[in-house]
Amino acid sequence: MKRIYFFGLFIVLSLNFLQAQLLWKITGNEHKIPSYIFGTHPLIPVAFLDSVQGLYKAFNECDIVVGEVVINNIEANELLRKAALIPDNKTIKDFLPEEKYELVDTELKSVLKIGLKELSKMHPALILNLYEIELFKKLTGIYDDAQSDSYFQIAATEKGKKVTGLETIEQQINRTINRQDIQHQADKLAETIVKKDSLSRELLIFHQLYKKGKTDDLLLLSKRSVHIAEEDIDKRNANWLKKLPELMSKKSCFIAVNILHLPGDKGLINGLKQAGYKVKSVE
Repeated sequence: MKRIYFFGLFIVLSLNFLQAQLLWKITGNEHKIPSYIFGTHPLIPVAFLDSVQGLYKAFNECDIVVGEVVINNIEANELLRKAALIPDNKTIKDFLPEEKYELVDTELKSVLKIGLKELSKMHPALILNLYEIELFKKLTGIYDDAQSDSYFQIAATEKGKKVTGLETIEQQINRTINRQDIQHQADKLAETIVKKDSLSRELLIFHQLYKKGKTDDLLLLSKRSVHIAEEDIDKRNANWLKKLPELMSKKSCFIAVNILHLPGDKGLINGLKQAGYKVKSVE
């Protein structure tokens, strides 16, 4: 029993003293001014950013803020609004049998405070996304609506910095909404709610690993998750690695993308190193 106790204590202490690997400095390839890349987590509140040493300094040094997609865009928001609706005058009720409909409706009312009647025209994939966000808030007690992944673009606009995206809003819509048929999305929504306990554990573990900067462990967790497609991450990384060198050759960039795109053999950190850059974690 004592051996188990001390082993557990050793793990906790080790986690507390490990350097976070969320912010990286990019130099080399004849670029005189360094760029930076930061791994975001869409559910982590802005207040957490204060704990990442060197983050604001790196942000202020850079001329261009690079995100996955430009968020504050009226045209993009309109495209998203239209894409969010189920086509052909159908509703979620057309894709869920009555028993599953009632189960999903009850759980959504418990977590979102609204049910499938109010969300009847919304794509199931987006309903699932809303559910995961609110479940995370309920589990962690974090109710900050300002999310860290959008913060940098908002701050950049206020400071007069240029903001650019690695993807278009159409690409994002095709990836998140149009890639899977609606029936598959509805089945996945129902299955996730049936396995709510598993999702809850996954959200909490992801939250803790992110705060510790355990990027490799986050990648391993994502590979076991039914919600994250590894091949999708790899494909996007490959596309972004073609665009980033050109952006960084012109101006110093602050690149803010989801943390899952940074680690691994096919991750952005390794990809930039293979392209001849020196990439070092900011400790």
